[in-house]
Amino acid sequence: MGSRILEGLNPGQARAVKTTEGYVRVLAGPGTGKTLALTARCAYLITMLGISPRSVLCVTFTNKAAAEMRSRIQALCGGRVEPFVATFHGFCAQFLREEAKHLGFPANFALADVEEVKEMLKPIYRTLNINGRDLSLQDEWNYIDLVKSTRLSYVHELLSEDSGDLLREAQTQDDPKDRIFYAYLYAQRSTATLDFDDLIAFTLEILHTNKEVRDKWQSRLEYILVDEFQDIDKLQYELTEILAGGHHNLFIVGDPDQTIYSFRGADVKLFTDFPQLHQGCAQIAFEENYRSQGAILDCAYTLISNNPDPGRVHLKARRTDISEKNFAQILPPLKKVPRESEVLDAVRVIAQQGKLGLEVPQKDDSGERALLTPLPAVVHSGSEILEAEYIAREIGLIRQKAGHASVAVLYRAHHVSREVERALLRRRIPYRIMSGTGFFSRAEVRDVMAYVRLCLNPADDRALRRVINEPRRGFGARRLEKLARRAREKGCSLYEALKDSFDDQALLRGTTVRLFAETLQSLHAYIAKLKPTAALEQVLNAFGYEEYLKDSGQKERLESLATLRSLAKDFETSAGESTSAADFVTDLALYQSADLNAPRDAVRLMTVHNSKGLEFDYVFVAGVNEKLFPSAKSETEGELEEERRLMYVAMTRAAVQLFITTSMAFGQSDQENTRKPSRFIEELDPSQIAEMGGSFARRGLVSGGSGAAQFKPGDRVFHEIFGPGTVKEVRQSAGEYVIDFPALKSPRTLSFQAPLERLDGQGSAVSVDCGSVQ
Repeated sequence: MGSRILEGLNPGQARAVKTTEGYVRVLAGPGTGKTLALTARCAYLITMLGISPRSVLCVTFTNKAAAEMRSRIQALCGGRVEPFVATFHGFCAQFLREEAKHLGFPANFALADVEEVKEMLKPIYRTLNINGRDLSLQDEWNYIDLVKSTRLSYVHELLSEDSGDLLREAQTQDDPKDRIFYAYLYAQRSTATLDFDDLIAFTLEILHTNKEVRDKWQSRLEYILVDEFQDIDKLQYELTEILAGGHHNLFIVGDPDQTIYSFRGADVKLFTDFPQLHQGCAQIAFEENYRSQGAILDCAYTLISNNPDPGRVHLKARRTDISEKNFAQILPPLKKVPRESEVLDAVRVIAQQGKLGLEVPQKDDSGERALLTPLPAVVHSGSEILEAEYIAREIGLIRQKAGHASVAVLYRAHHVSREVERALLRRRIPYRIMSGTGFFSRAEVRDVMAYVRLCLNPADDRALRRVINEPRRGFGARRLEKLARRAREKGCSLYEALKDSFDDQALLRGTTVRLFAETLQSLHAYIAKLKPTAALEQVLNAFGYEEYLKDSGQKERLESLATLRSLAKDFETSAGESTSAADFVTDLALYQSADLNAPRDAVRLMTVHNSKGLEFDYVFVAGVNEKLFPSAKSETEGELEEERRLMYVAMTRAAVQLFITTSMAFGQSDQENTRKPSRFIEELDPSQIAEMGGSFARRGLVSGGSGAAQFKPGDRVFHEIFGPGTVKEVRQSAGEYVIDFPALKSPRTLSFQAPLERLDGQGSAVSVDCGSVQ
């Protein structure tokens, strides 16, 4: 059994499995087989050492990862073993089912996710007369999350003997965020509901205050294994240390270069300082990557090397099954957006002939030719639309070449996906949104299209059922069922039954549904004659749906309405003068069908954060522009280092081929909103990438022509006018140095482009290329 568990492990992985006692830290970069080692170690403890499965706790960060690990461990153990694998929240939920009674809280508590918390907040907003325009639900949840993760004393307030104290506290607060916070605690107390923050806070409260319970769990858990340790926060670290305090067998796996959750409180020092805090800690490094071909690893290493880390390992590629036949041609970027008819012609060619024809020109008008190379591609397009069209076109080529290969489009912020979605929709390329809900599955999109359908055809019962009480009109499920019975008895539509019930006070009292029906009737008279954009505006205004979203604080849902308007405008432009709202509804129905029935090999669209732990054959990292990636909110060196780690994570998701794309403007020909490629592109080695659309990064267009910093704080430099000086500060986001020149009375702020030379130890100037325009 033991040889089967160790079979296929390299020496580093085998050592990680067999070093069972004490504190162990494993440095495991992307694709190095950490999950294999973790599951093998857990199986080794259970089968070879005979440890009870309930005494080995394996902690990971997602339910999906936990399920996968549990399945692998069971397969390795070869029997009916129930390994103890959980997320931090999952463990705490199980703990509290047993121990919540020690806080006087019911063990059968309800557990609310983020969306359910927002539903709990909505009536609180109404009761406190707080407008969602002034404070969105998401902003309030962020505040609640912050308070609960930094002020654990709230547990005592939530559990106070007199729950009325919470309501009185809410009434005395000046800040509306605090009024809502205490009203929310009261709602939790009244309904015995916990959210995810409460799980760890309540667990720690019990472990800190009840020695009997603490001793019980420390005795039970003889071995603890923690995955993705670089992403744990201080509370999770505290929980881990307490649980391991009995047997001191704690095994952690992580990679400082993949720390991307600092905004959630993750502290990479908890991983890097672990050996210093635990005497005799064994340290193991995995150096072999089994995911990506070498060119991707080399390029990613060049990027991440701009972050300080003396212990970083340059991973060795061990894939032997990737060759030239796996690479898709890297096409030149588009110069103009194809007409809808051209796209449909190309789709038809793909479907009927199995080749791309005119859809894939091998050379553009600048003379750039398609390339076939393992090097990561960096492609600069003229606008967001052209960038998205390029990605969709290249994916079409990949799908023809590689069949069912996995393809992903990653981005720093959700809004980058809008144009990519539209480009994929135009080409009928199936896709799925993995970080969030697919466009046509979003409630707001389904609501608005139901309104349009209903105005075109009031007999559409399915559409009426969806929107008759959205926004709320006092016409709930019971009244709707009564209306449905009346419609069945009369053999008519719900709308007709509703009109016939205008005099039924029992049915309509306290509702505004009559106004809804009258508005519907007035729009039905002429909406069929309107173009799609005008029809949408009429519906949104007449039924107050957009105002409802604004008032309820659901700002993120308003973005979907903007995308829907764009789709309507695109359809209107492409279909010509004769198009109507009915044509648009029909076309979207076809799109929606393709979206909802996307095959398993559909293109995956997700944020980089959501791609953590995943891998794909072909990866596109979109929107790699300044102010987007890195984020405009990243100003300090620490924040920029985190953004660089995020880019590293994105790059290392790719196994076969990597594409990095930028857009040079917000619109197709919008010269006033010109964008700059990300500084991360300038940090790449030109010999390690294939660049298309011009070498913008090396023409001084990054950070206003600044490029990357050539000096760091403390460096001695020479300026031909100011003389010698010392770098005091580096402002990477602004592309500036703050330098103290003894010849001047105060420091000077100079751009990265300033004519500076490095001074060696003897005071001699050493020439440095500061990234001047070439």
